[in-house]
Amino acid sequence: MKDMLHLASRFKDDQDGVALILVSIMLPVIIGFALLVVDISRANGLKNDLQKGADAFAIAAAAELDGRSDSITRANRAIANLVDNTYRFSNAGTQQTLTSAGITRRYLRSLPANDSDPIPASMVIADEVNFAHEAQFVEVTVSPVGFSAVFSASFFGGSNSFNVGAVAVAGNSGAIICEMTPLFICNPFPGQDFHTVATDDNFYRRSIKLVVGGTSWGPGNFGFLRPKDDHGYGEDKLAEDLARGTLPECVSRRQVYTQTGNLTEKAKAAFNTRFDIYAKGAGAFPSKSNASWPPAPNIRKGFMYTPKGGNPGSNACDMQLATDPSRFRPLTPDTAFSGQIGNGSWDYEGYLSANGFSAADMAGFTDEDGNAYSNSNPPSRYELYKYEIAHNLVGDASLGGEIGTPACHATVGDAKRRMIHAAVLDCSDPAVQTQLQGQSGSPPAIGFASFFLTEAVTGNVVMAEIVDIDGVNGRGTMTNFVREDVQLYR
Repeated sequence: MKDMLHLASRFKDDQDGVALILVSIMLPVIIGFALLVVDISRANGLKNDLQKGADAFAIAAAAELDGRSDSITRANRAIANLVDNTYRFSNAGTQQTLTSAGITRRYLRSLPANDSDPIPASMVIADEVNFAHEAQFVEVTVSPVGFSAVFSASFFGGSNSFNVGAVAVAGNSGAIICEMTPLFICNPFPGQDFHTVATDDNFYRRSIKLVVGGTSWGPGNFGFLRPKDDHGYGEDKLAEDLARGTLPECVSRRQVYTQTGNLTEKAKAAFNTRFDIYAKGAGAFPSKSNASWPPAPNIRKGFMYTPKGGNPGSNACDMQLATDPSRFRPLTPDTAFSGQIGNGSWDYEGYLSANGFSAADMAGFTDEDGNAYSNSNPPSRYELYKYEIAHNLVGDASLGGEIGTPACHATVGDAKRRMIHAAVLDCSDPAVQTQLQGQSGSPPAIGFASFFLTEAVTGNVVMAEIVDIDGVNGRGTMTNFVREDVQLYR
């Protein structure tokens, strides 16, 4: 009996094998938890794949929402053709491709202030044909994809299968230009798509007469821009910004802020800083000692120095427009105009003759086919201007003694100093016309364009040459100047 009691006592106190019992009890829990972790990881992987796809579709579509009438058509095309994403871990088992057929989309004109708020029907563009220009955002929803869990949730009364989807909202604030000249111009090609016209090579060398619109806004008329919140933007501020060549803020194509008014003497003087023409007298505007508005490196403009004591050229800051075009000649305008747009032909040979440029000087200046330029095959004045700089012809004197080297201002700007940029408005649109009748309006722009100033401003017209426009139809010179601000919002 004593031995049996001792054996029972040892059995009661013996802990050998307890771990096996505990493992046996906990093994189903451990396996279930491991399967649950695997399922969560798989579900998250599927969700991430679908979300990346939704994000890519939304960004691709939003990039096309530029405020033009075919923006939704192009956005749908981008969704169908530009994006191809894959996802894993669905019920199909293998890697699947997420295509446009697997998504739905809505185009929106605005978004609620809070991301958590639902998008109301008033913000959704129902008529995508007539109101495509209002589309600024796109919501992309990935159709739910089936997912089956390895862990048997049905054992606890749940479902082993559920759906996984994704939603993304992207928007396009429109093309944005910083360091923008405070100018706008009415579309110079009425009845035609400005971006379509620009595909014609002849478009880029045409003269344009920039005339202030005043109360009548037709093709080629121009006006000024102001900062968004500066309703008191006056003549002095405008003149300084014109001379400097920049507004103090970036400009969005979706809404520009106009400042109508006349081409004042101060505005003319601001343009002419690029030609090394400055005010006479201390404290007058524009000052030749202000480094904010230097001249361009080539200022050849058909001016002569005012004779003093019978010695022309004694004072580089005292000049006047010459009257003999055979000896003093700027980059002259086109030979004929339709409205305010030239025909693209100008007296190139007369310019060379008056400025003493020889055939040897111009030997490297040919068209893309290697042909020499002539009056029947004239170059872009902007390209000629740059050629003179690149080939050290700026200092060569014309037959009357004019040179292109600036000498009044102490510093010299870069070759783009004679370039100006303008927002292009569709002034044939009654809504835009209404916006331009007061001093300040806020119409949308159909694009941006750059112009080369061909002559100093001596009257009420700013003479220029069309150089480029923004967008895919442009020549590329504004690619790094204009940016599309596209981003995910939800």
